[in-house]
Amino acid sequence: MKQVEILLIKDVPNLGKSGDVVKVRWGYAKNYLIPKGFALFATKSVLNTYENIKRMREISLQNKKRKMERLAREISKEKLLFVLKVNEEGKPYGSISSADIARKLKEKGYNVDRSMIQMESLSEFGTFQIPIKLHPEVMANLKVVVEPEK
Repeated sequence: MKQVEILLIKDVPNLGKSGDVVKVRWGYAKNYLIPKGFALFATKSVLNTYENIKRMREISLQNKKRKMERLAREISKEKLLFVLKVNEEGKPYGSISSADIARKLKEKGYNVDRSMIQMESLSEFGTFQIPIKLHPEVMANLKVVVEPEK
């Protein structure tokens, strides 16, 4: 049986991951992998194009990481103040959630989704460092102050 080299453009179980160049039987490539969009024949031009796309994707990811690092430095300089009502015992009435923090950050011009904010709700007074995961490799620490209503 004739074998051909193909470039996988999607992960294929028991064969390889996207970007792998593998040898398979001609019929498997022609009748299944290529028509289903899992692979391309591994010609020089296809491999060169794939390398260029891969390089551009890496540059884009590096640029996004740098942008998130700048945003992390800016957010780390911020300080958010929340005022909670006090019950008869002097304890906070209510709590501060990640949605509350995301809303206040949005008011200050930062586009941070609440799912990025790594915290449980705050239901006590004090100053807290709240971690915000902006990128898989970039964390920001936001200072949050919760004070009693006067």
